[in-house]
Amino acid sequence: MSPETSFIARYDEAKRAAVEDTLQKVVRAQGIAAIALAVVWGFVTLLPIAVVAADGQVTAALVLAVTLVVPLAIGALGVRQLRRRPRMPEIAVAITPTSVQFPALERPSALAPRVRAEQWVREGTTAEIRPASGLFQAPLVVFTRQDGGKLRRRTVSAENLDIDPRILVDALGGTASA
Repeated sequence: MSPETSFIARYDEAKRAAVEDTLQKVVRAQGIAAIALAVVWGFVTLLPIAVVAADGQVTAALVLAVTLVVPLAIGALGVRQLRRRPRMPEIAVAITPTSVQFPALERPSALAPRVRAEQWVREGTTAEIRPASGLFQAPLVVFTRQDGGKLRRRTVSAENLDIDPRILVDALGGTASA
């Protein structure tokens, strides 16, 4: 492949929809679990407060009431998680004559930070296909770049792409090992 060639690797629509459905189920389950944990923790925390308040120790009851902040925060995170609607971007990676561009990715957890969009210089960026192993049921296209002593990596599932992943590897001069 010539360095002047541009490629846009998109996610296959059917597989993208399947991944988004799975993400929605995971997000919903996480939200429900967080709310359930908050309710249980709230009851466990509320019981000592009620006992101390019934004993007439108002200041101790107020101090213990502060401990209700934790289950309230977990409950708020659970509600926030239920409202999330994570979506996958249309484009997996774009390779232009001068750069390799990755879109921003939204993670299914409300606590995990969003993966920012990045643009790497094409020269010095390599790609390889890693076969499926362990928990990863599909081969991955691994993009690697060495930036001033810092190794940067981004991965894309080769199974979900609308083009042959070997085209991306060949465009960057990497190794297709799958």
